Amino acid sequence: MRVSHLLGRVALFVAIVYVIALGWAMQELSYDVWGAMVLGPLMIVLTVPLLQRSLRGEPSWLFPIAFAGLLAKMAGSLVRYWVAFDAYGGAADAGRYHEFGRLYAADIRSGRVSLLNFIPSGTGTNFMDRLTATIYTVFGSSRLAGFLLFGWMGFWGALWFVRAAIVAIPGLAARRYAALIFFLPSLVYWPSSIGKEAWMCLCLGLASYGGARLLAGGNTFGSVVQVALGLTGAAIVRPHLAGMWLAGLAVALIAGLFIHRGGQRVRSRLATAGLLAVALVGLSFVAAFAIRYLEPGTDDDTVTVSKSIGDIFEETERRSEQGGSGFETIDLNGPLSWPNAIVRTMTRPLLNEAGSTAELLPALEMTSLVLAAVFGWRRFANIPHMLRKCPYLLFALSIVMMFGLAFTSIGNLGILTRQRSLALPLMVIPWCLPPLVARQRTSPAAPPRPMAFASTRT
Repeated sequence: MRVSHLLGRVALFVAIVYVIALGWAMQELSYDVWGAMVLGPLMIVLTVPLLQRSLRGEPSWLFPIAFAGLLAKMAGSLVRYWVAFDAYGGAADAGRYHEFGRLYAADIRSGRVSLLNFIPSGTGTNFMDRLTATIYTVFGSSRLAGFLLFGWMGFWGALWFVRAAIVAIPGLAARRYAALIFFLPSLVYWPSSIGKEAWMCLCLGLASYGGARLLAGGNTFGSVVQVALGLTGAAIVRPHLAGMWLAGLAVALIAGLFIHRGGQRVRSRLATAGLLAVALVGLSFVAAFAIRYLEPGTDDDTVTVSKSIGDIFEETERRSEQGGSGFETIDLNGPLSWPNAIVRTMTRPLLNEAGSTAELLPALEMTSLVLAAVFGWRRFANIPHMLRKCPYLLFALSIVMMFGLAFTSIGNLGILTRQRSLALPLMVIPWCLPPLVARQRTSPAAPPRPMAFASTRT
């Protein structure tokens, strides 16, 4: 009772201090800042019951780690806000989204535009403009509050990635994986601001969770709905990434036709073949959309697909090497160069490649992961064995390989690390696999020893 009484007093004191600070902020600071002081505590209060409800049936330890991850994500939003508007003076994509959202939200609230415009529309950057306006229409045009809300999206995406791995990977070091997803600096920082990364993390996490349930034999209809919603949301903003996820799922479904788990098929061959057909049809549409989305300004319908993809990579390389954090990319001269290209794309920069203070943190992160892989080599050695019984691992590795090849042409470290944060939840899965256990040699059973009897004298 004394402890609860003390905690009650502390809570009352904190509440009084908070109210005083909020009153001061409302007088001295703009709504850009004090709006977040209202929204932040409200987000925590509303998220706790939602989190408890969504984690029913999950391990009990996941809730405290997830809640700590939410707090870390909010801290990441504050850091990204400071970097975007103080360190860089607003020279960030978030500044553009905020300005459009602020003006358009004012038009919606005043009735100057139809209320139907409340629903986000468009693709790519235009969709993010409209999504920001929709959020501002409800919560007001606070930049910092906007960062917290987008960071909240990224948090749910991270949670879905964690739940997907728990559902689909037997023997997973689940606590380690959850800690990596919620607290790796790249995942705390990049999907935590107004922008595409938070939205993409939300959508790709949902698609991964639905795919994991499909591959693990869960509810087919609900899983397909989750995959469809997640990939549709991702395709609206970055169709090439949605295409990678859909292609990875198709590969895993093919493997699911042959993989046994617990003595039974992952799913009946007929159902899996049907899902595979749907995935391949969807992949063709997403691929065509991605090429139109990425193609650098041509209206010539006679250009071949291979030529279009080549033009895309050339244009991407030209643009991405501009800026202070550019580096020389790896040439893809054939399949023999693919492994090195994938590894370097997914692990750059290492400590020896950090050229500035801003590059030091991602270099420390990647170097630590590489060292952990070296010392935990038994987990990586277990990949071939795990692939034979876990199609979700094949799904993850397929996406990582496609990502590593597709983004080899990115010659700007800032762009690469930001985009790579979306594939990082799948990339770190091998660090959390069960370690390979050496098989014990079994020798032929020795013949039974004769039973000894006590001698008796007559």
